Amino acid sequence: MISKNFKAVFTALLLAVVAVGMPVQGNAASKERVGQAYIDVPSQLRKGTTKSLKSYVSLLLSKKYVSAKKLYEPPFMGLEDKLYISVKREKALPIIAGGVASYAGNEEGLAAALYDGTVRVWSKYKCRKVRLPGGGGALQTGYGPGSPTLAATGRDGNEIYVFDLEQCSRVPGELPVEHGPVKMMALSNTGEWLGVIDSFNSLLSGPVSGPLQEISILEGTPLFIGYTPGQGVLLAVEASGRIIKHGTKKQARMDSDEVPGGPFVEARMSGYVVCLTRDNGSEVYWDLRKRATVKKFDALVQEPAWIYKRNGGLVYSTGVDRWKITEHLGRPMFIVSYSAAEKLLRVRDLDRKTRYYSALDGKEISGSEADDWKLISPRKGVYKAGKKMFRLYDLVCQRGTMLLYGRHIENKGFYLWWEDAGSNANRNPHPLELPVRQSVLAESPALWVPLIEGEVR
Repeated sequence: MISKNFKAVFTALLLAVVAVGMPVQGNAASKERVGQAYIDVPSQLRKGTTKSLKSYVSLLLSKKYVSAKKLYEPPFMGLEDKLYISVKREKALPIIAGGVASYAGNEEGLAAALYDGTVRVWSKYKCRKVRLPGGGGALQTGYGPGSPTLAATGRDGNEIYVFDLEQCSRVPGELPVEHGPVKMMALSNTGEWLGVIDSFNSLLSGPVSGPLQEISILEGTPLFIGYTPGQGVLLAVEASGRIIKHGTKKQARMDSDEVPGGPFVEARMSGYVVCLTRDNGSEVYWDLRKRATVKKFDALVQEPAWIYKRNGGLVYSTGVDRWKITEHLGRPMFIVSYSAAEKLLRVRDLDRKTRYYSALDGKEISGSEADDWKLISPRKGVYKAGKKMFRLYDLVCQRGTMLLYGRHIENKGFYLWWEDAGSNANRNPHPLELPVRQSVLAESPALWVPLIEGEVR
């Protein structure tokens, strides 16, 4: 349930608390274990490979989240009555870099221009970092995963610089932009073709060494420019949802796609899937090969990982779930009362909220006034009120002499704690599943929810 390092630290903390005579209460303030934004540049990222990028993402996930299997690891003997945890499932969105001016690529090859004037690269080439002339972050960055070249503008966006990643050096000269600054830029995966949208909304394309030729004037507000994985098609996405396509080698205009549901405020692309976002945050996924919208689930099956910029940092959207853990000092405590007149159970819950349950069917209902509340105590986790028995939590598993119990609270997640059983056994009737009660009647079985996580691509 908790790492060995934390167990040691927690033991020291308890000793310190006891030494100064501070009581440990069941409702002591909880301390969130994680939630920080990791925006430094650790050794894994300095290696500059896509493998190191993915290993860093996995490291971030291990720091920020706990794996489902960890939930089944008992604490050190004697600590079971000193803490309990709550865990909530969320989409894993680790921040892989901060201070980012612009970026291009995905998890198969990525370039991020930082505000200090450096451009960090994660690719199959040895070059980890290049620097823009004149300093300052690149206004726009062009990079295709697998490309041996990288393109970036200066911070004013009026010149395009090209870098050779095999030699880790800048190609002499620059490509001038007649109608700067550059609004958007894209480089094909082979590094041969460069696409640009200038300040006049002109779409230009050509070899990365130049010259660039104007091939179209966009009628709407551009949101995105990019190449398909085979670099055969250059795309420009407009806010209306229109996707304009040009054949790369013949510079020929192709049929446009019209994505329904616009207008949109943002667009990004991974593989052959384009994700368009409305101003309310809702998303539409468009499959370029099917020329049709697809469900988010189907889109993420094809392209499960997305990288995008948010609040100045690069976010790696893994498409998988992870469990975020919060630790609470003390023992889990319930305060349960029964009203015979109203046939109600009143529970002061683990999140310090009061909930009411019908004594007839055991389901949660809105609160009700009563004058005959009477405290009731459990016997082996079961509360008796009138002629009926009630259960608020369920046994998850037993490891040796330790029992793991779990309670689910809607919108709060699962609360888990260990108790000493007094006898030795190993049982786990619902592996990697946790209980959800729709009724607190003891005779009503819990529903067991699988701890689906998925793997980072």
